[in-house]
Order: sequence, then C-alpha cells, then structure tokens
Amino acid sequence: MKYIKIFPVLIATLFAACEDSLLNFPPQTQIEDGAIIISQSSAEKALVGVYASLRGISGTAVLTYETAADNVILNSLRSVVVPTLKADGGVTGGADRTDGGGYGSYYTLINRANHVITSVNSLDNSLFTGNSKDIILAEAHTLRALACFDLARTYGNVPVVLQPSTATSQTGIKKSLKADVFRQVEADLDIAEAKLTGTAWNVNKGRVSIWAVYAFKARLYLYQERWADAESYASRLIENPDLRLTELKEGENWFVTRFSTEAIFEVACSISEANPVRTNFATAAEGGLGDYIAAPGFADLLNDPLAGGKRSIYIARENAIDAWLIRIYNKSDRSSSVFLFRLAEQYLIRAEARLKKTPADIQGAISDINVIKERADVETIAPSVRSIDDLLLVVENENRLEFAFEGHRYPDIIRTGRAGAVFGALNPAYLDSRYWVVPIPTSELKNDPDLEQNGDGVY
Repeated sequence: MKYIKIFPVLIATLFAACEDSLLNFPPQTQIEDGAIIISQSSAEKALVGVYASLRGISGTAVLTYETAADNVILNSLRSVVVPTLKADGGVTGGADRTDGGGYGSYYTLINRANHVITSVNSLDNSLFTGNSKDIILAEAHTLRALACFDLARTYGNVPVVLQPSTATSQTGIKKSLKADVFRQVEADLDIAEAKLTGTAWNVNKGRVSIWAVYAFKARLYLYQERWADAESYASRLIENPDLRLTELKEGENWFVTRFSTEAIFEVACSISEANPVRTNFATAAEGGLGDYIAAPGFADLLNDPLAGGKRSIYIARENAIDAWLIRIYNKSDRSSSVFLFRLAEQYLIRAEARLKKTPADIQGAISDINVIKERADVETIAPSVRSIDDLLLVVENENRLEFAFEGHRYPDIIRTGRAGAVFGALNPAYLDSRYWVVPIPTSELKNDPDLEQNGDGVY
C-alpha cells in the first residue's frame, strides 16, 4: 500500500482531567480561576487548577509531537501525518497555515501558575504549616516551567508571561527568543530545586518532587547543550536507589503499573477520568476513535528482535482493520498514565551528554546505551565501537524505539538539527529549517494583533 503525505489541521483538544484524589488535593470543582488566595487551603485549591491544566496539555503535547513525526499514521487515510506551516507542504508556496499544539492551553496553565506564585509569595509564612509554602511555590514554578519549555520547543520564540492576568487571553507581549525562554525555565527550576532540596521522596509521582526537578533539568540542559550539567543531573536520578527500570512484559511494566519504580513524574488517570489520548489510539470496539495507528515501517522496527526486542509490547496487531495499534495508553479501565519523566530517558540523556562533552566519555556512553538495550533484550554495543557519530545515531534510534508514542521523537529530531534528513522525505518543507516549528493557531493571532505567525523567518 502506498502511504501518501497529508498536512492536516491539528485540533487543539480539551482533554478530560484525571483523578484529583491521586494528587491529594480538593476536588477540581472547588477551583475558581482568579479566586483570592488568603491561606494554605486556598493556595492548594488554586494549585489544583495548575495541575488540571497540566493534565490537559500533556495529552495535547503527545498528539502534537506524535503527529508531527514519523511513528504514527492517520488511520482513516493510512497516511503519514506531518503537519507543516504551509498548507500545501511547500517551502515557499501556500498562504494558509495549519494550526495546533495547544498554544492557548499552555498560557492558561502559565496564568494559573502566575496567580499561585504571586499570591503565595505575598502571604505571611505563619499562614502555612511546616514547609508547605515552599512546596506549593516549588510545584507552581515547575509546572510553569513545563509549559514554557513545551511552548519553546513547539513554537520556537514565544511570549514570556510572568504576571497573573484576569483577561481571557494575554495580549501585547512580544515574543522572546527561544534561548531566553529556556533561561526562564531554568530560573523557575532553580527556585523549585532550592525549595525542595532536602524534602523526602514523594511516593505520589503524580506531583512534582525534587526528583522531577532533577529530571527536568537534565532534559533542559540537553536542549541547551550544557553537556556536563545534563550528565550531572541525569546521574542523580540513575544513582537514586529508589528508581530502577522495570521489566518489559505483559501485565507488569512501566506503562501498566501506576507510579512504577521507573516513574519520576506522570499524569495519573482513573476509570472515571480517562487517559487523555486513549480515545485517539483505541479502536471503536474499545470505546475510542482509533484515529492513529503505528506507522507500518515503525511497527516493523518495534517487532524486529534485533531492534525493538521486548518493546514490541508497545503495539498489538489488529487484523480486523489491518493495523498495529498503540497499547501504552490502553489499559481497559482507561487509567493509563501520561508519562512526563521516567528513568530510561536519563540513561539516554547521559549517553548523549557523554558523547558530546569534551573530552567525550565513549565507554560511559556505551554503558548507558547498553542498559536500555539490555532491558529491551536486544544486542548490546561492543566496547570496541569508537565512532561518536555512529553512537549518536544509536542514541537517536534508541530514543525513537524506547519512547515510541510518548512525544519524544519530533522535538528530539528538531533539537539535534536533523529534521531535514529524517523528515524531509515525508515532507520537503522540513528541508528548510524555517519550518521546524508548529504554526501558532489563527485564533490566537486574531486575539492578539501584536503576535506574529511562525515561518518565513519569524519564529
């Protein structure tokens, strides 16, 4: 079968919220945006709203990044889905823009976090028990950082908003350079790290912990090409005895077990408040839409004992529709988590950092890569391998296989500057780096005349 290229409009979808009891917070129905924060209790209620926004954008991010890469296809047309700035897929032709990525939803989270940060900082410490004030602030700063980080790696240059607003949309703030957005992310994480240092491990991995901050910093430093820092923070997670990779087998693995030993920070869902992307990946018979399935070529890789190995568990054959279905979000009770940070990523972050730092630590990188390969039960790399470029391609391929359908593929390829080489055959627009960003939704442009669309050199 020939797989054609299409360039669809990405729909910004509002996803169902997940189980609030898992977050040890009051019910979401008690949240009122802009409500006055006058105590620890009201601050915690407001923080629920920030987490609720996170649950929404986590699903949007997975769908945005997966449909922008080469791991999934649109089931209805059996087509590779590679959205682009130009509706006709060309570099210079086409006046229309595709929309997507949940742009406005990120700023909703940011505004809610700004409300918490500004209000809680103004309250006297006596209104809080123990170190609860610091923990609330650390969580709000981290969640704001998550939104800013994903905005930057999705859209490039974006406005940085640090003050709360009562307006329905933020207008009049010019874009900041992507590098400056990342610096703001680091500033938020520095605050969170300082406030959480010394706190006990939080067994509820549905909330921000010091370990979630460490994992986030390791990822951020990889994007900033600060190799020593990325290695250092990844090592903190790898050396934590409370974290370890789980086995890959039916009924007992990181995507079946909530808050597994591999989990660092995840969006926990429930039977009544389902996983936000399951509907898109589950078949109609399973109560879903079945919008997306694994791309046949990628399914072949996952099923290859020499490449995917045990990671073939991520997909399952559905002969009735001649497709490979995505299974990592498909617990029958709809309670699968969305995974924000897990330990496997830290090994591959450290491997890449060790290869790119000066001098390179080739053997250390091989050791980290082999940990992931051994868990997948595929052939490991011999210590005699010396080519850094070859090993970087191994890291890229392991990232694709290990984090299939978790939204890592697209931003990783953009980050390393390989979008033209990897995605160019699917969409020629990716041969031009101006189009390595998702377009800002036209509705946002109409709401804010000062906001400039991406593309044509304007990132």
